[in-house]
Amino acid sequence: MKIISKKQQQKNNILAKIKSNLEKKCFLCGRPANDLAHILPKSLFPEYYTNKRNLIILCRECHNQFDNNIEFRQQKIELYNIAKQIDEQAAKKYFKIFTKK
Repeated sequence: MKIISKKQQQKNNILAKIKSNLEKKCFLCGRPANDLAHILPKSLFPEYYTNKRNLIILCRECHNQFDNNIEFRQQKIELYNIAKQIDEQAAKKYFKIFTKK
């Protein structure tokens, strides 16, 4: 059995509560889904790990595409716009979208 710290358990409880309040359909394709996904990934932006605005439900297929395919991610302008509201610099970095000043 894996031991989880109290701090991590608190984060897991926050994520579970957020997930329970989200509709169980993929934010991107609309199919039934249950994967809790971070728009700005926790590995790069841990400060947004439990930020409610950074969490959505995705189906497994869209989740894999979003995490592993930059072209797919760049096509999801609605997610980029959400990420921009959270942290504009992080959004530009993760979505690799560069705009002229």
